[in-house]
Amino acid sequence: MLTDDFERRLIDHTQPVRQFFLAQALHHAMHVGVFGALEEEPGADAGRLAKQLGLAPYRTQALLRYLRNEGYTTLEDGGWSLSAKGREVRTFAPWYKMLVGGYAPSMDQLGEVLKDGTRYASRNTTKVGEGSCGIGAYDALPLVQTLLDSAGDSLSKIVDLGCGDGSFLMDVLVARPKLAGVGVEPHGESIVLGERRRAVLGLEDRMELVKGGALDAAGFDLADGGDGICFMTAFVLQEVMQQESPEAVENLLATVFDRHPKARWLIVEMDHQPLSPVMGSHGLALNFYNPYFLIHSITQQRLETREWWDAMFDRLGLTVEAVAAPDPRADSTDLQFGVLLAKRR
Repeated sequence: MLTDDFERRLIDHTQPVRQFFLAQALHHAMHVGVFGALEEEPGADAGRLAKQLGLAPYRTQALLRYLRNEGYTTLEDGGWSLSAKGREVRTFAPWYKMLVGGYAPSMDQLGEVLKDGTRYASRNTTKVGEGSCGIGAYDALPLVQTLLDSAGDSLSKIVDLGCGDGSFLMDVLVARPKLAGVGVEPHGESIVLGERRRAVLGLEDRMELVKGGALDAAGFDLADGGDGICFMTAFVLQEVMQQESPEAVENLLATVFDRHPKARWLIVEMDHQPLSPVMGSHGLALNFYNPYFLIHSITQQRLETREWWDAMFDRLGLTVEAVAAPDPRADSTDLQFGVLLAKRR
């Protein structure tokens, strides 16, 4: 039944629909290069832009018009450019790549997996990995650098398990020219992307990329009890926990430290607090962590609380040598943490 305020209520309650379409449009516009091309050539003709990028002209024009109405592009004298908002959003492309490009397939399956608790939604693991590495440059990377600083000059090599396209490890190595690195990743497409970036950065002599999974670390043959070696898992053990079991994570850590008692292990994880007061009041908690916690419940990933992790470290006889959190200028929610572990002596 129509009421005098029907249209107002319709507008209010369909804002999520608008944001759904906008998030998709922004991700794809950045992913296929539209925003990059407009940044390099402001005032571009839509037809020439489409030809340059190998896109359909009519549909490219429609996308540009849509983004103009949302304030991300401008049209002047027949030429398309990015608005100030369009230029700024490119900084945050990794969040779109991970949450939209990586997890849009998962959300499309939400209804199905809600009905069948034995199934998991699929995801685009390459985009999840790329996006996660890009996000990490702002939150997890400074955290990791703080933890590595606490180890002084005792480390010589970082072994990044589940490294994605290796971007995160490469950022660490660029900042620390005395360190070498090994990136271990199960997805071949991500390794190919990593090899390209490694070549661009000139890191071929300091960084290996190998195909494998996190559990393979239990079989690594390291000299001198792993002295100078630091394993690193950033948001990876949560996958092992669900795809294998919590016991598999515990056994992995126990085995590695038994075989390599001088090694260290750097872990970055989320504190699973979906009902924390911060979740309903903090902008980043609502924009990022709320969907993050939801999506992890339907994909093959499992989150646990900080207390759960600390209890496991204690059971295994591990010492937490250092603790760090993201720079609050990037993330002030206190929902992400990092630790540097060593075998208790």
